[in-house]
Amino acid sequence: MDVEIRDADEADADALSPLIEQLMHKPQTPERIRIRLRRLAATGVDKVFVAIVDGRVAGVAGVTYAWMLHVDAPTARLMSIVVDEGCRGRGIGRRLVAASVEQSRIWGCDRIELTSRLERGAAHSFYEAVGFEHTSKRFSMAVEVRAPAAATRTA
Repeated sequence: MDVEIRDADEADADALSPLIEQLMHKPQTPERIRIRLRRLAATGVDKVFVAIVDGRVAGVAGVTYAWMLHVDAPTARLMSIVVDEGCRGRGIGRRLVAASVEQSRIWGCDRIELTSRLERGAAHSFYEAVGFEHTSKRFSMAVEVRAPAAATRTA
């Protein structure tokens, strides 16, 4: 099986929509995906990779660059990684992680981390199998949005 990893672009939105639905378990329109891809591209510190198998998008992973107050080197965060249910177990996720790790190295990050929803047990096993360690617990809180989301990060 030949797997090509390349940067995602807005033309991938139709194929990414059902993949993100598999990750989030709720409808995701191609237009919303296009807007998000545009937004991520505009930051200058985010990359989204797609895995192409047999001419179609079979997986996606994003990686973002962030400075944190408590560490000296920048940190990369793996986000929104999902492989189509019908293509799992074929090494596609490993290739997406490898591309994200390589991007982290290019950026000078000495760590890559991710968060994952509690019910994604198979994904957790995969992350451990490719070298991630369970090192912390994540907490989140929904907040009421009072102004349009216009903030962007700079490296």
